[in-house]
Amino acid sequence: MPAGASQDDILPGSDAAFMDAAAGAPPDAWDWERLDGHLRPRLIAVGVRRFGCTREEAEDLVQDIFQAVLVKRPRVRNTEGYLVSTFFNRCANRVEQRARHLELETSLGGASTETDGSERLLTAVHVRGALRRLTPVCRRLLRSYCVLRVSLAEAAADSGCTVPAVWKRINQCIKRMKTCLAA
Repeated sequence: MPAGASQDDILPGSDAAFMDAAAGAPPDAWDWERLDGHLRPRLIAVGVRRFGCTREEAEDLVQDIFQAVLVKRPRVRNTEGYLVSTFFNRCANRVEQRARHLELETSLGGASTETDGSERLLTAVHVRGALRRLTPVCRRLLRSYCVLRVSLAEAAADSGCTVPAVWKRINQCIKRMKTCLAA
């Protein structure tokens, strides 16, 4: 995790009068305008400095968080802490999303260096042939779980059995697929 500000830089001792006024107060009693004016500059600075967001991205994240809290009105004792934690989680998700995007671009860039793509085509034909050798139940389970990314619970509901049974069947089908690919 990148070095920089932490949640402690924003919460403890940030504004003693503000913290005293809000201590123990239910979420409806908070002064949202003052909370926004108090937290927004700090959160934006942390988003830019620690998470590498642009100023606009950080402002958008703060705005989204405040809108979500105002709409949902979560029952939390420390609304300020909740807002800061939510902001940090969303920033971390944004960083992970950027990393996945860069990884995808890198992998696609490496795949385009092949001269004619024949290796990928042969691999696809080989996998398709292995899938044909599997039973229809295995094909359906592998397609739903591995390709379509259906959860185990949904796959169990579709096949009419329990989650552990589906997990066992999927593992058996993957083993069969491996033997078919090795042949």
